[in-house]
Amino acid sequence: MKPHGIMFHHFHDDYKHIRGQGSISTDTFELIISYLQKNYTILSADEWMDKALCKTLNDNEICLTFDDNLLCQYELAYPVLKKYNIKAFWFVYTSPFKGELEKVEIYRYFRSAYFQEINEFYDSFYNFIEKTEFNSEVKKALENFSPESYLSDFSFYTNEDRIFRFVRDQILKPRRYFIVMDSMLKDYNVELNLLREKLWMSKENIKELHIEGHRIGLHSHTHPTSVASLSFNDQMIEYKSNLEILSEILGEAPESMSHPCNSYNQNTIKVLEELKVKLGFRANMKNCSNAIYEFPREDHAIILKKMGMKV
Repeated sequence: MKPHGIMFHHFHDDYKHIRGQGSISTDTFELIISYLQKNYTILSADEWMDKALCKTLNDNEICLTFDDNLLCQYELAYPVLKKYNIKAFWFVYTSPFKGELEKVEIYRYFRSAYFQEINEFYDSFYNFIEKTEFNSEVKKALENFSPESYLSDFSFYTNEDRIFRFVRDQILKPRRYFIVMDSMLKDYNVELNLLREKLWMSKENIKELHIEGHRIGLHSHTHPTSVASLSFNDQMIEYKSNLEILSEILGEAPESMSHPCNSYNQNTIKVLEELKVKLGFRANMKNCSNAIYEFPREDHAIILKKMGMKV
């Protein structure tokens, strides 16, 4: 056991926020908190960060973290945190505050809302690829691909999940992936502008969390799925924009961050140092050398498995 964060993303209810792959209800969230309280000491974000920087964290001390600036977190998880008097880290990407419809979340919503099961989406995705000039390249790359060895640190991914992420991040990469997905959205007549106020928190929501004692941190501006593939300058633009927008909202500069999709490299570390970020989180429990920017986190899905609950 070692000090770490617990990572949360999506929440669902029976009314506004749809059920999707990996999403949990507030009831399940409360069960997770109860389990964690029995097995660990949950510290509020300020205390956890202070102890982390002073290197005085005990092995059983954890914190709760929320990635991606999602409205479902504010409307469903935040009231539960109030009930248990827990202050958390909230890692926020900021492009929605500039009126941009961030594709990562749009595409996830599309997968959840328009398909009964995730594998149904995957089948449709590959059917669309077959109509593109990328088809032969994708098929060739998958000939000797072993999904079991890809993203092996994330045990909750199925082989189908790993194949999709390999095709998305390593073969197509952002520009061509966006072409495929945007053609799918057009074919399914998805009304993008209706999603703007449904998916992300507002500036007012973020400010409230900050005033209430939660820690708001960086998560890049546009949430690239592979930050490590970007140049130093492009990474600096991502995180500097993120920092400037959040600083304007909060009235002070954020000092913590988490790595989107667990993707980063030495350039990322240099960027964070130049921006005077004090602490960063990974998205798994692997031990790493740049400890101050690589504190481990355990996904809530792994906690559910430990609890004997279906993921």
